Amino acid sequence: MTQPAQEPAADDLETSVDDIIAACEGDARAAVRVLLVALHHCQTELEKRDEEIAQLARDISRGYSRGRWEDFLTRAEVPIPYKPDE
Repeated sequence: MTQPAQEPAADDLETSVDDIIAACEGDARAAVRVLLVALHHCQTELEKRDEEIAQLARDISRGYSRGRWEDFLTRAEVPIPYKPDE
């Protein structure tokens, strides 16, 4: 099992918040906007990677993988989009 990501220390988090707001010249709304854009970008990249993984899983022949990928994908902690019928 994978270890959960460690949360940053409270002081580090506060420092990061202050740095982001300072980078936006003290405008908290602009800082939130920047963070939302960054979050959207990260989510888009993750979705793209998930699709690439799903395509790779579909491209591997069942005979070669002997069904191991299907078992792995169905037991994954984070759901991986996989449709063997495609």
